[in-house]
Amino acid sequence: MPSESSGDLKMRRVARSGLLLSAALTTLAQLSKIGVGFLLLKLVAVYLGVEGMGQLGNFMSAVLFLSLLAGGGIQNGVIKYVAEYKARPRELLRFLADARYYSLVFCSVIVLIAIVFQAPLARFLMGDEKFQWLIVVMGLAQFGFAFSNLVNGTANGLHKTKVYASIQIIGNSITLPIAWWLTRQYGLAGAALAMLTFYLSYTLPALYFYARSRLRPTIRWRTFEWPRMRKLCSFTLMAIVGALSVPVVEIVVRQSLTDSVGLEAAGLWQASIKLSSAYMGFFVVFLAAYFMPIVSAEQDRQRVANTVRKFMLLVMGLFFVGASVLYLMRGFFIPLLLSQEFSGLTSYIQYQLIGDFLRISTYVIGFVVVAKAATRLYVMVEIGQGLLFCSLSVLALHQGWGLQGVFIAHVVMNVIYFLSSVTGFYIYSRRTARC
Repeated sequence: MPSESSGDLKMRRVARSGLLLSAALTTLAQLSKIGVGFLLLKLVAVYLGVEGMGQLGNFMSAVLFLSLLAGGGIQNGVIKYVAEYKARPRELLRFLADARYYSLVFCSVIVLIAIVFQAPLARFLMGDEKFQWLIVVMGLAQFGFAFSNLVNGTANGLHKTKVYASIQIIGNSITLPIAWWLTRQYGLAGAALAMLTFYLSYTLPALYFYARSRLRPTIRWRTFEWPRMRKLCSFTLMAIVGALSVPVVEIVVRQSLTDSVGLEAAGLWQASIKLSSAYMGFFVVFLAAYFMPIVSAEQDRQRVANTVRKFMLLVMGLFFVGASVLYLMRGFFIPLLLSQEFSGLTSYIQYQLIGDFLRISTYVIGFVVVAKAATRLYVMVEIGQGLLFCSLSVLALHQGWGLQGVFIAHVVMNVIYFLSSVTGFYIYSRRTARC
């Protein structure tokens, strides 16, 4: 008995140290991504200014859209099913083969759309048809986005944290010098290419780790199986709604701001949401890497509910500390991260932080919805909050509240989203307890 308990204790210590190492690597990877994201934002701010930031906003939204939707937007689905199938090698290999085929077909459709509609898309995103070549480049780049998403999703599902972290860190290291040169040499077009480079840079390290993977020789091209494809389609639908809801809402609100207040106000708001996406990305990756595989593999609803409570308290605490530091030192951080030209953002940043605090809290519940592939609920929530924010923002602008009204709309929408999600989770927990 003593030898067995000491062996168990040793195994627990090894597992705990492995978890700490994984957490440290993931944190380092995401910090590098946040750092590069901030520096890219500063490059655009310095070389293009507030109006240039506003002009590039639609293209930024489009790149974000493609980064989420590339290959069908199935990264969360890959994490979910790889985590479920990792103990069943045959099922795992069949799923990965289907996922690869699915992503390739989806990417081919997207690049065809980019080629056919390059002129109108260039007018809409960049304001000039002379940039239509950028639309074609963006369409081709999403093949790289999709490939790195597949590799990262597989690594996360298998809990291969070192692989995921290495891809992120190497990719982020490649991005900055290329982005600086492009933005400095080619202005607006160079900054647009820099945005593509930010997501495309992960392709090279992902290709390296894929080539070295023991799974690679065993994954064969073959006829796909429709039942598995249908499961992936639900994640594509969720990705389309999620990817569309954010950029489309941003485009509508940005245009309304430009028409009502001016391009400078749109630039300040664009800078705010880019700062937000940078630090929010840390929590999204953390939840995708640790939380989602747990709830995907867990079938006991009471355990899922307990896990949600723990992770919600954790992310709320971490965000509160970081947001407090950013707010108290906003006069220092905003000019540092952007430029002195964006100092007007210090008057509004508190609204963004309050809304994001509530939003990251509800993300924990949202990841349960994705992990359990509750497509209808996810679609309704995403569309609902997008329409609500658009409506509140346009109403505030019509009332003459200007840029502050848009920030207040962000807070109000997230208050409603938070209360609705917590109420739904409470009902879920009560039903679980009765079962």
